[in-house]
Amino acid sequence: MDNEISLTGYISIFNSSPVAKLIMKTDAPTYTIIDVNDAYLLATNSSRERLIGKSVFTVFPGNPTDQESKNIELTMRSFEAAIHTGKPHTMSNYRYDIPIPGTEQFEERYWTTTNIPVLNEKGEVVFFIHSPKNVTEIYRLEQREKAGIEALKTQRKQLYSLLMQAPVGIGIFKGPDFITELINQPLCDLYGKSSEEMMDKKIFEILNFAKGLGLEELANRVRLTGESYQGKDQPITLIRDGVLQTIYVDFVFEPFRDDDGTISGIIAISIDATEQVNARHKLEEAEERARLAAEAVNMGTFDINLVNGEIITSTRFANIFGFEKPVHRDRYLEVFHKEDLRSRLVAHRNAIRKGNLFYESRVVWEDGSVHWVRVEGKVFYNSDEMPHRILGTVLDITEEQKNQEQQQQLEKALADSEQLLRKITSASPACLFMCNENGAITYVNQTWIDWTGISYDDNMVSGWLEAIYQEDREKAIEEFQVTLNNQTLYGVSFRIKHIDGTLRWCTACGQPQYRDDGSFCGYIGSCTDITEQKELQQQKDAFIGIASHELKTPVTSIKAYTQVLERILIKKGEHTEAGMMRKMNDQLDRLTSLISDLLDVTKINSGKLQFNPQNFDFELLVKELVEDLQRTTDRHKLIEQYLPTGVVFADKERIGQVITNLITNAIKYSPKTDKIIISTEMKDEEVCVCVEDFGVGISEENLNKVFEQFYRVSGDMQHTFPGLGLGLYISSEIIKREGGRIWVDSQEGAGSRFCFSLPVNKTETGL
Repeated sequence: MDNEISLTGYISIFNSSPVAKLIMKTDAPTYTIIDVNDAYLLATNSSRERLIGKSVFTVFPGNPTDQESKNIELTMRSFEAAIHTGKPHTMSNYRYDIPIPGTEQFEERYWTTTNIPVLNEKGEVVFFIHSPKNVTEIYRLEQREKAGIEALKTQRKQLYSLLMQAPVGIGIFKGPDFITELINQPLCDLYGKSSEEMMDKKIFEILNFAKGLGLEELANRVRLTGESYQGKDQPITLIRDGVLQTIYVDFVFEPFRDDDGTISGIIAISIDATEQVNARHKLEEAEERARLAAEAVNMGTFDINLVNGEIITSTRFANIFGFEKPVHRDRYLEVFHKEDLRSRLVAHRNAIRKGNLFYESRVVWEDGSVHWVRVEGKVFYNSDEMPHRILGTVLDITEEQKNQEQQQQLEKALADSEQLLRKITSASPACLFMCNENGAITYVNQTWIDWTGISYDDNMVSGWLEAIYQEDREKAIEEFQVTLNNQTLYGVSFRIKHIDGTLRWCTACGQPQYRDDGSFCGYIGSCTDITEQKELQQQKDAFIGIASHELKTPVTSIKAYTQVLERILIKKGEHTEAGMMRKMNDQLDRLTSLISDLLDVTKINSGKLQFNPQNFDFELLVKELVEDLQRTTDRHKLIEQYLPTGVVFADKERIGQVITNLITNAIKYSPKTDKIIISTEMKDEEVCVCVEDFGVGISEENLNKVFEQFYRVSGDMQHTFPGLGLGLYISSEIIKREGGRIWVDSQEGAGSRFCFSLPVNKTETGL
């Protein structure tokens, strides 16, 4: 009786458990189902009759809607692990879909399942409990979080790239002093400053011309209130390209908010509007001349808004229609002669289609008198080629003979105005282009046609590619396609076959365009000839290479003569003179080193720096170099701290050149200290060497410049430590080409620690 109660209690507890459970035999590979509770049936949309006494893999075959999953194999391994170890085994976050009742469809589910072995008194597994937990929502939440994080990272990278490549000037300035944190090249060009001059500086101290204009006060107000400010046609007088100029700037100050919403600075967006302002001034002058000319010939003017139907007229226009002052459009329409209303309507319809309005009609004044008027106008279209405006004139031609001369004067004034406007809007020294969302070219300006000799029609769609030099065409197409797919800023350099038969270097850039609904509609961009810049760079590199090569031979000869003279003077006992020869020899060594640096830089820039990789003992190389360099300095003790590094496959001579440069730099820039530490180690499959001195150090603002060409310490220290500033640049290029990394940690006045690392898994057979 007690057993019956115990069994009943077991069954009740088992079935009422909220945790899904399935009890199975250990009869591999069948794994027969012994029992199942209600929670399991509910979780899997199954019935007891379908499961009891069946093999678990018969009733639950491979994932029906995910054939690539290996759930059967994973499950069998989990069963075996639980049986063999006698300990629970868990499978996490695997997919197994369940059928949707009453349909042939399946619901995607993810599970975490524990297989718990049940042991008898002898410790043998007699059966085990299979307990799955539905973790679908948790799994999906985790996937959404991961996707969100990745999207945020991508968005930040895209934002930075967008800011730096934007065709307008953009800068971020932090704190009450407006320290420059980010600034792109267009903003540097706008103010005639380099990024180095403005980065990490108080921007309003660098831009002296901004003082007294109220810009700093406006920026402070944006930072403190969080309210944006837009400036239009701000005149600024500055020195740019060595010339005092007045430019006009359109700008926006936006608050810059940190991740927590705190306003920590401002974002400044600036556009050089000088050309547009000057053009507008010229246009206004032309319009004023046209207005004066119209008034001079007793002509009225009008401006019709085709969107809302409103009309703006001059007083003379109203007078010609019989009114003392301008009135509503309906009043003007009322005075037209009824017999001329249709011809007037036809003239307006033709104007919408052809772009020009012209008609002559009668108007009847309030006193009943009839007057003839001649109406002329021009239709203006928006970017969607929809008519939105008619500008025109009206002339009382009742006494045509009296007004003929005045009419001719007006027509000439209008023609001059239109010609001036056409020149302003069409003149551009750069090529301009437009393309649609599919990348098909829809417009090129006359400059591109003049460069390439390809007609306007032949340039359309993809015809413009025929002008690109064959070797550059594939790259230009590939980069354009990638940019088009990502709808990002476009920028690429290539050569074109110029109409004069030469190859010209060009750089093209494009700004993505969007419709009012936010959908991408293509690019508007420009193409600039950069041949002269390319040629100047090549000429500079060629000159340095030739000059350095030509200097090397006579310097070598002088050095040989100097050494011979030194030995002769020593034999004669003239030690003072011999010492002078020795100093001369030392200076020739310095000159030889400078020439070698110039030759290496030339080879780097032309891609001709040669490498002869071989296997060598890295630690032994460092020891030999330190031993040689210790002999060159009496003041400094070169302290060696080596950990095993093993064999490296690289150009031994070039790596030795880098190590020598770092140690000699440490000696040179620590004249008041007496020790330099050279250390090696192997970490994360990389061999690393560091050279640490305790000398003058490097300021934080210059840390990112030390590996640039011709960088040298500035200020009073410049003449104390002579040199061309090429050693670290050459060293960094050598390490990069060997697949390694080079970096520096430094504090001004406390010394520097230069390090580089090389991969140790790079072998002769693995190149």
